[in-house]
Amino acid sequence: MAVAAVILLGLGLMVLVGTPEAAEPDLHAPLPVDPNALDLRWDRERGELVIAYGPIDLPAGASHEDIVQIGGVVGTLPADGWLHGYRVEITDAHGRRVPQLVLHHINIIATDRRELFSEIMQRVGAAGHETGPVKLPRLFGLPVRQGERLLVTAMMHNPTSESYEGVRVVTRMPFTPRGTWLPPIPVFPFYLDVMPPASKHAYDLPPGRSEKSWEGRPAVSGRIIGVGGHLHKYGVALRFEDVTAGKVLWEAAPILDEDGNVIGMPMRMFLGRLGIPLRKDHVYRLTAVYDNPTGETIPDGAMGTLGGVMIPARNETWPGVDRRHPDYLLDWELIQDTSYGHAGRGEGSATAGGHGHHHH
Repeated sequence: MAVAAVILLGLGLMVLVGTPEAAEPDLHAPLPVDPNALDLRWDRERGELVIAYGPIDLPAGASHEDIVQIGGVVGTLPADGWLHGYRVEITDAHGRRVPQLVLHHINIIATDRRELFSEIMQRVGAAGHETGPVKLPRLFGLPVRQGERLLVTAMMHNPTSESYEGVRVVTRMPFTPRGTWLPPIPVFPFYLDVMPPASKHAYDLPPGRSEKSWEGRPAVSGRIIGVGGHLHKYGVALRFEDVTAGKVLWEAAPILDEDGNVIGMPMRMFLGRLGIPLRKDHVYRLTAVYDNPTGETIPDGAMGTLGGVMIPARNETWPGVDRRHPDYLLDWELIQDTSYGHAGRGEGSATAGGHGHHHH
């Protein structure tokens, strides 16, 4: 997009939504884990926040069950500013590149913020072995504050014939510090799943054609500027609807390889329309459509997740987290399970901010 067009887009969005804010997080609230265990630092020279997860040894041919997984680790943000996306690099103890194939998934979660459609913690990003860089235009950024905590959880395996020792998953997040002459427009990631929040998100896939849906209301109104999603094999479509208005906002079919395996989902940006409206007095529905030709039920064979980026409306404030809410407490319980994010247990996926098994 040309620079002039980006500037005009930004001005248009500022007129529509003003300057959105988030509730002041309680940065002194105790967490069930050490808030400084994660290697999280600010690389000023490269303009990035750098998160290093590991080390972990990966024997050749090891499944995720053969490996002693690290589990969730928390770090504290070193400065105020804005995040513009992320990319993943994997290296061994000698600094040599390791194939991204060893990454089953990684999730980045803001422990001091809630999700748009539920009381679980906010999903900031996620990646799998096939995930490329996720980058927002410099005009937009997720606002973060010094002292906020990020939780990272990952699952590793090694389908290759080579063993790797001291493996680290390094996530690099382009970062603009507070005080810049042109501050980005604050945007917020959101996540939806066809299963209830803070629950097992994979489900048994029945034979034939089937649909599974979940409905909810957003905590704030605003405008969605982009969405993407995730389905498993035999997925046909993922559909996001405004139930109250009777309107389909986004629907996409998965991208398949020659063997019919899902290798991605199309991402859709709504920048040319200055985003699409999202209203907190409306009900929204996410539906996953599958067609299982095997004639048998596939245990934990299906998922349906959507991730997106939105800008809250003028005078709306992204609500704070309720640390006593049952969904928040259950979310912590699930995340501390080292199988979190696996098809049988944890999270789904999202785009540009969200969360799970794999990210498109």
